[in-house]
Amino acid sequence: MSNELKQSLREATVGAESEFRREIVEYDGQEFEIKEPSVALRGKIISKSGLKIKGADVDEDSMDLSFSQVYSVIYCTYVPGTDERVFEESDAPILANKPAGSFVDKFSSVAMRLMQSDAEEEAKN
Repeated sequence: MSNELKQSLREATVGAESEFRREIVEYDGQEFEIKEPSVALRGKIISKSGLKIKGADVDEDSMDLSFSQVYSVIYCTYVPGTDERVFEESDAPILANKPAGSFVDKFSSVAMRLMQSDAEEEAKN
């Protein structure tokens, strides 16, 4: 029975098809698709944002929000209906120097929302 239960639990988790949330965002008459990143990609975005971990504590002061926004836009913005990213890492300096309130803010706010898991939201509430 234990093996059957274990197999059932595995099928419901690691064996299940992954469904990533996505949203279409319109900007300047164009449609962009913002996709939820994988756990690994979310980690890369956080890492690129400069977040440092000291022992068991997270040094939140080390995180640069602007780079968090920039890399969430780079890694989560796609040509709609494809797996082709619109932006590249080499675009980071350009995106970082766009005005506050530009498409970077719009796209990153959607990406950041999609990056948050339901568990994180429940913990905050």
